[in-house]
Amino acid sequence: MRSRRIKKQIWLNDDEDYIMKCKSEAVGMNASDYIRHLIVGYKPKEKPPEKFYEDIKGIRNIGNNINQIARIANAKGIIDVPHLKKEIDKLDQLIIDIKNKYLRPEKDE
Repeated sequence: MRSRRIKKQIWLNDDEDYIMKCKSEAVGMNASDYIRHLIVGYKPKEKPPEKFYEDIKGIRNIGNNINQIARIANAKGIIDVPHLKKEIDKLDQLIIDIKNKYLRPEKDE
């Protein structure tokens, strides 16, 4: 069952419709999602360029490579595992911080 049971219908002129379509497409949402975000006080951010996602993928690949190296080094007993784990956690946090900065809607105040 749907969590939203109340239907609202609005009327827009051509200019307003064009603006709404442009803004909702720019943030990668449909018009309903975009309006719901605005209603509860969030301003959705524009979708980053494709390069952003490529860069995030590159950072993840680096993290995976570090993890593989750590496993081998740990098996051979030549690495400080807690220190390396801490560095991998920092890399994971960096990815989260970047996503929050560029993707998460901001609360309007």
